Amino acid sequence: MEDRHKECLLKNRVYMCSEISLSTELFANLTESDVITDEHVEKLQNIMRNDTTKAAVLHFLIELLPKRGSKAFNLFLEALSESQQKHVAERLKQWLSDVCSEDAGTFERLRAELRSHYERRLASIRPMPWLQSICLNLTDVVVERQLKLKTNNKSARRIVTMKNLFTPQETKEIPRRLLIEGNPGIGKSTICQTLAHEWGKQSCGGHCGTVCVHSFDLVLYFHAGDFIDEESVAHAVQKHLLPSDYSITTSELQGVIKAKNVLIIVDAFDEANAGNRTLDRLIQGDILRHKTLLITSRFNFLQNKLAFFESTFTVEGYDKEEQLKHVKRYAEHKNIASAPFESMLKDKSIRDLCSNPLNLTLLCLLREEDTQLRITRTALYTSIHRIIRRKAGERMDLTEAEVEESLLRPLYQFAFEAHQKNETVVREKDSKKVENFQRICEVGYLTNEVIISRLQKEVRFQFTHKTFVEFLTAKHIAEMDREERMNWMQHLRYADYHIRIHGLAIDDDFKVEQNDPVLVFLFGLLEEESAELTEMASLVIKETRFSSEPHPISSLDFTSCGASHQLLRLLAELNNVVPPELADVILKRRPPLINIHHYCSASCRRGMLKLCNLRFQPPIPMNVHLGRSRDEEMMSFVQKLIESKNIECSKIWIKPRDHTELWNNVRGFRIGQTNSVQQVSIDCMDIEGIPCEEFSFGNHLSELGLFRFKPSLSFLLEAALHKPLTSFQLTECYKLDDRCISLIHQLLRNQRNLQRVQLTPSPWQRHFGVFLADFAQMENLQSLEISLNDLTDEEKRSLEAILKRNKLSELTIYSYENSGSLYSVLNEGFNSMSSLRELHLRHVNIIHLPNLRHLDLINLSLLLYSYLNDDEIAVLSDVLRSWRNLQQLSIHFNVSVAECSLRKLFEAIADCHCLQILHFDHLEMADSVVPSVCRMIESLKELTEFTSMWQRNESLTEEGFKQLESIIKRKGLNIFMD
Repeated sequence: MEDRHKECLLKNRVYMCSEISLSTELFANLTESDVITDEHVEKLQNIMRNDTTKAAVLHFLIELLPKRGSKAFNLFLEALSESQQKHVAERLKQWLSDVCSEDAGTFERLRAELRSHYERRLASIRPMPWLQSICLNLTDVVVERQLKLKTNNKSARRIVTMKNLFTPQETKEIPRRLLIEGNPGIGKSTICQTLAHEWGKQSCGGHCGTVCVHSFDLVLYFHAGDFIDEESVAHAVQKHLLPSDYSITTSELQGVIKAKNVLIIVDAFDEANAGNRTLDRLIQGDILRHKTLLITSRFNFLQNKLAFFESTFTVEGYDKEEQLKHVKRYAEHKNIASAPFESMLKDKSIRDLCSNPLNLTLLCLLREEDTQLRITRTALYTSIHRIIRRKAGERMDLTEAEVEESLLRPLYQFAFEAHQKNETVVREKDSKKVENFQRICEVGYLTNEVIISRLQKEVRFQFTHKTFVEFLTAKHIAEMDREERMNWMQHLRYADYHIRIHGLAIDDDFKVEQNDPVLVFLFGLLEEESAELTEMASLVIKETRFSSEPHPISSLDFTSCGASHQLLRLLAELNNVVPPELADVILKRRPPLINIHHYCSASCRRGMLKLCNLRFQPPIPMNVHLGRSRDEEMMSFVQKLIESKNIECSKIWIKPRDHTELWNNVRGFRIGQTNSVQQVSIDCMDIEGIPCEEFSFGNHLSELGLFRFKPSLSFLLEAALHKPLTSFQLTECYKLDDRCISLIHQLLRNQRNLQRVQLTPSPWQRHFGVFLADFAQMENLQSLEISLNDLTDEEKRSLEAILKRNKLSELTIYSYENSGSLYSVLNEGFNSMSSLRELHLRHVNIIHLPNLRHLDLINLSLLLYSYLNDDEIAVLSDVLRSWRNLQQLSIHFNVSVAECSLRKLFEAIADCHCLQILHFDHLEMADSVVPSVCRMIESLKELTEFTSMWQRNESLTEEGFKQLESIIKRKGLNIFMD
């Protein structure tokens, strides 16, 4: 009996411990998150019904106290009986009176400690990697930066100063998640350091006049790597911001952080983004969502998390005034004359380098040592590297050759391995693998710091800047043998991809620009090795599809440099002309067309000018999308392209702010004149009124595109009446008045050489049938894009004549009224259209077009609600099998489609072995059809681009996606589902 009694007591104790453990886990979750689920509520109620567990968790009141008034705290109280609530209320009242003063003291001590830390540690910057003892005062030297706020209206981006960074921007809400992006060395870290240091200098006294950094009770300043392996922000504070003898518990820290108005600054997301769970949760708002978070990163590392940020900023390069201010402050701080630095700024060959604060500082340092200017980043860093090597030799009584052999080459290898792991901070255990590591640190690229946490002393080694890691990595790769180097290069990605499936919280993306820092340095380092340089460039040309036809630019195109521009960015790094061996490869692999965007980088433009010196015969056509660009360098760049005999500046996109700027652009670029750009597309949105003087294009204008055209701008149509147009586009125009219709009739009737006409719909104008009779008279019309609804008898006859002439190679039809008359003309016309290669149908039901099978298409798109149901899918699957030469296919799924129909469609697509581009919109991709999608993708050997946008439902699970993931990433394909 006694044994049985002991056994029962033991089981009861185990049960009680288990219950207490469960309640402990629950309350830990409640203190960590403001999100309270139904499951939490049920567990709370169960806990409070049990006297044993209820008593065991009362101490969690202390943990929940900073959240009093929150749902978590209220739920805790509601789980108690009325008498228990009174008892708890009395205990809380007593507890609060005892500890409130202690809480306040804890907060004040913490704030004082952080301010002291920031004032002491962040007061200076060390720009010279080889002389860590020399500091530049942060306040005296740093030029306050302006940031450009990204908005939904990309043409109206605003400039924001550091002082009003935290004020509401696009909404009245104070932003809680802010992102600052910028190029390497542009000043992102300095912005973070300045903000933390400013907060450390106590209050601004209201001088800022707005919500500023001084408005926060606490500022917590981290490097992104500080969160790796840390359970919470409180743990990171304890380990990285406080001394080891500072007495505060993680629980107390957590309470202060939750109770106060806190700004968390996290620098360099790009340097520690992989596997950083706590940082990811911070960004997504899973923890501390009501605290303000400021993240900095290089471009393209947070594309899949942009939705979490209320405000996104970019750091622009220095303008001329900021460059001058920078060099003057530098000279004043070092107590030397600024004249040599100011004269340096006048040299156009280094203007791009001077726009970058880090590079400008290095140029100043180099100017003190050597008066010769360096015009590329590789040349600049190579010169700095030589100085470091020479000074290290002098300090350590070694020859430069000895420094190179015994210290620098192991450092190159060490940097290469750090770069492979995307690290700028390396641990002591990694350093032990390198012989003579302490001596290597003395060279100047690494700083040694000791962090004493509550757990243990940790020794870390910090590279002075990520850019130096990339330069040293490139040095290591340059010294590899050719086979090893090419093997490394072949394993890089050369295609952009983006995967986002919102329902599954799957986000992944990659842009080839992430390879640029190392590849650019490597290309510059190999300049004197012509064979190696050519081999490297040949691989880039092949893998980035430099020689392929680029996607056409649209009127609203804001595309940045793509993969095919990588060669241009590499060419920019050459000090001299393109070597003959490399020039021969480029001439043989010349692209049919190059698109330059107003968002293209300065290095991309420099590389383009290198191409201008190659003797292309015939010249390479090039399109330039200027957008709203008013940049003097961009305008000068376009002028140089126009003057080049090896590049044909074919078309230019402009978006003038008014008619004066329109006129200045037309005259400045000599649009329509001999030996200048003869094709123009104009975004008319901001142009108002009539020009003060007579407006005209040059007599050789061959293409005119008018986007968002308004009847008040009829002078543009008049100016084009007697020009030799081969292409005319009127897209998304406002309702045309009688005068405009008359002018368009005149223009079409006078232009017998027109080959391409585009009249696309807008809410104001959806039927252009009135112009069909004019098109029917055009013997050379090859491409027609038009919006048509119910046709009159005369319009039917005109359209029949156009189709039966069999001259069209491209046809795009918009239709909004399910017009039977239109369908009958199209279906009959397809019987005789052997010349048609591209067909784009918008809002068209293909069930009425069975004669599609008679066509021989290379490009088909069924977009904008083309009503693909099971019957249409059956028709499409049948006709796809007859198009053996199809290269591009785009399909918009507007309604649910049976899985058997989808499988039949995927099987038909799989037989299109020439297919290169496949695009789905609103596809309902359930797990059950994923194997069919995989088989389809595997069979398409020529496929280079696959996108699936906007998943129609949540039928795809994570298990289903896993089947797709490997093939998607292996081929660099894009998926976007939401």
